Amino acid sequence: MQETPTFNHQADIVNSAIRFINAWFKQSKTITNELNDFFILPGNKIIGKDVVIGRLKGIFGQSDEYVGGRYDIIDVNFELFDGGKGMGFVEGVAGYRDVLQKQSKIVSGPFKLYFALYNGNWKIVNIEFPGFNY
Repeated sequence: MQETPTFNHQADIVNSAIRFINAWFKQSKTITNELNDFFILPGNKIIGKDVVIGRLKGIFGQSDEYVGGRYDIIDVNFELFDGGKGMGFVEGVAGYRDVLQKQSKIVSGPFKLYFALYNGNWKIVNIEFPGFNY
């Protein structure tokens, strides 16, 4: 019986990561559905979702489009805590072509999306992704 909850949590994290990555490649506003209300950065710095959304809009606004987005998920891990809470991550590599005025550059590298489980939902609480910085 223990395997079913584990599998569901892992599938939830992976599916959320995939939705985030696909929304990133499309520069879609639906990317915000996967984000937590606050982000936990190194050094215990906490910022609000609105700051991250503003940063995403700024990044997306610098390009005409992203082309040929690809990714590979290499590792998924999570830990459940008392009270229905948990922490986890999805990591891998991603790349895409960033097009601006018919000129393009390849953006690629490792990614790691950090998740927190709260109220039964896994949400992203920190982003390390090619082309993104805080």
